[in-house]
Amino acid sequence: MEWVEVRGEDVAAAEELALDQLGVAREDAEFEVVTAPENRWLGLKKTEARVRARVKPVEPRQKANNHKQGNTRKKTRNGENPQTKKATNTTTKSVKKQGKTENNRKRTNKNNTNQKKEKAGKMEEREPMPQAEQEQAVVEFLDGIIDGFGLDATSKTHLEDERIIGSINGDDVGLLIGPKAGTLHALQELARTTVQRHASGRQTNRLSVDVGGYRERRKASLIEFTQRQIEAVNESGEALALEPMGSADRKIIHDAVAENEKVTSSSQGDEPRRYVIIHPAETE
Repeated sequence: MEWVEVRGEDVAAAEELALDQLGVAREDAEFEVVTAPENRWLGLKKTEARVRARVKPVEPRQKANNHKQGNTRKKTRNGENPQTKKATNTTTKSVKKQGKTENNRKRTNKNNTNQKKEKAGKMEEREPMPQAEQEQAVVEFLDGIIDGFGLDATSKTHLEDERIIGSINGDDVGLLIGPKAGTLHALQELARTTVQRHASGRQTNRLSVDVGGYRERRKASLIEFTQRQIEAVNESGEALALEPMGSADRKIIHDAVAENEKVTSSSQGDEPRRYVIIHPAETE
């Protein structure tokens, strides 16, 4: 059986995904950890775990003793070879076990979906936290970052599509963006945690953090990129899958596609590997 390689939030999650792909129970598979997850930048940026897995190979049958090689295989009274009967029983048990595993997985997924719906309903029933309090918490957090790094910068907030945008502007603020915006994403997660602590269980708005106008430049770049991909789809007439990206970037892609009548878009995959597909529009 060939090895399959999967990724997951941690080793356990990756192993479960591998079992789903192989369609066997845990005791019938073997694993190798390729890469363990690592915490980076104050423990907030976490890499994925990579795991290889395969179905355990069947042990070869032992060779018959020399003095028995000349004898015919032992058969049951009805002429059936006991080895063949044993192999058939083993195969039947394996098929039943795989079916049981699949049924358990479906029940688990259904239960998880129901739990998420119940949780979402309870979230909607929570008392909302006043927007002014949320923005005040964001500003205090950003001012603390500015003072901690000794930057000549200022912070502010504004509302955009029911989302609170906290921003830092000033000279030499690129340090707070970091390679591939990794530091910026970490700051955003810290800001969200800060607001949630102030909320004490109350419902909060969505929140984003920007530094030096990075997100506006990123948005313009993504729109330009999307236009090029739309042209490629129109020329080829075939759907085009983009690289995995965050929800904010995917929204920019979907909005840009929606302005063009010749194409449509959809998202597939699970976080953090969810991606956008641009499709040619159906013609009558």
